[in-house]
Amino acid sequence: MRPTAAASSPQQAAAPLVSTHPSIAYFFVRPPSLVLALGVFFVGLALVTLGVLSVAAAMAWTLLAVGVVLLIQVPRWAFERYEVFEDRAIGRWGIFRRVVREIPLGMVQHAVLQQSVRERFFDAGTILLPSAGTAEYALVMRQMPMAPKVMELLRGLTERGRAPGPAAQPGGASASPRRGLVLGLVGGIGAGKSSVARILEDMGFLVMDADRSAKEALDRPDVRGALVSWWGERVLGPDGRIDRRAVGDIVFADPAERRRLEELVHPIVKAGRGGLVERAFEEGRSGVVIDAPLLFEAGSDADCDAVIFVDAPLEQRRARVRSRGWSDEELSRREAAQLPLDEKKRRSDAVVVNDTDLETLRRRVAGVVSDLIARPRPRRG
Repeated sequence: MRPTAAASSPQQAAAPLVSTHPSIAYFFVRPPSLVLALGVFFVGLALVTLGVLSVAAAMAWTLLAVGVVLLIQVPRWAFERYEVFEDRAIGRWGIFRRVVREIPLGMVQHAVLQQSVRERFFDAGTILLPSAGTAEYALVMRQMPMAPKVMELLRGLTERGRAPGPAAQPGGASASPRRGLVLGLVGGIGAGKSSVARILEDMGFLVMDADRSAKEALDRPDVRGALVSWWGERVLGPDGRIDRRAVGDIVFADPAERRRLEELVHPIVKAGRGGLVERAFEEGRSGVVIDAPLLFEAGSDADCDAVIFVDAPLEQRRARVRSRGWSDEELSRREAAQLPLDEKKRRSDAVVVNDTDLETLRRRVAGVVSDLIARPRPRRG
């Protein structure tokens, strides 16, 4: 089957530009088919030479073997499909264990075309799409029909998908083009922000965990001294370090104390973030993710190009935090100390719902990132 071009009408704007099974070269290039076919041929030839089989029997043997090969390969071929849209590429394969892999074209560093002699004979080829910031190929499109033309199409789409918009500076001045997105990540407790962060990390983003940075800040001598001066040695553990649980009991019970702690820790976390953002872009990362429960409260959303809100039904969130040993009351108490979830969602630029399996979540995250790349915007600050 040849690649099919999408219709240009508005009703079909979401149709793929390319939608195809692998080329017929699939049956002649894939090692299992090739090795088996050659093995059967030479075994039959040897048996005819030795007089064990007649020529007619050898031909029947060969046809039977070819039929077995086709019986194995045709279903695999039929279940393998590749699609190219304006903003993403998708591969689907597998019969009993179905695999769907999707990559936003804005995350593609470059495209690679490989063509063996046999593939060139069928005007086919294998296209490899590596994601920015990673050494591995995010998607391998094997035995693509009309591979050089598909390659040319992908090259144009990836260049367009990576084209950054201007970053706004205070006062309306335009900064130099950015090489990636700075995304904020927020959501309810137990919504699955960590899962979304890991998916974004697989896509080439550098993830900055604000919670972990804040915990590391508590180990600084100056911060430790300040906390002891405020609340006494009850905030120290047996090892002399800050007991984060004791601090949590204090700040979640008293909004004034929580604000005092945030005013101490947030500037430290923010100061350490700037250098990491620049380093991430120098390394060719797809972008940076700021995973911060208090992103809006700390004003860190001003450092982001866009904010993603991770949503999940309340019962699912409760089940997840129970597995951590939290009670429903503890969940409510901690969320009451933060900006209301409806307000966080309202202030966010995109929503990812995490209410099903991991593969579906991956597709949703990839779709959101594609949309954010396709509509570049000034930084929120």
